[in-house]
Amino acid sequence: MKGFIDLVFEHAGRFYFVDWKSNWLGTDSGSYAPENIATEMARNFYNLQLSIYAVALHRYLQRRLPSYEYERNFGGAFYIFLRGVDPGKLDNGIFFTRPPRKFVEQLDDVFDGNS
Repeated sequence: MKGFIDLVFEHAGRFYFVDWKSNWLGTDSGSYAPENIATEMARNFYNLQLSIYAVALHRYLQRRLPSYEYERNFGGAFYIFLRGVDPGKLDNGIFFTRPPRKFVEQLDDVFDGNS
């Protein structure tokens, strides 16, 4: 895997990360409907990438926020497929998820060799 988090932002006390995608899924905006985005996420293993990025942001926030708590401060992940963003269809081209705290903590432990 090769990549990096494109953007981290804070909104209402929660931190989110964004990964911009330029994948070509088709000529019409329907090609970027949520079900097609979910398929593209799975086909390219972006869910694995998302999980790794979630641990990275989790670790960063633990070190930077003295009173960090996942449930309070971790907002989630946006994968934005730029070719499919459509102001008339607000969920078009946009994938959002917030991995469960337990999953992120368990994956963090695996990366630390404490599986």
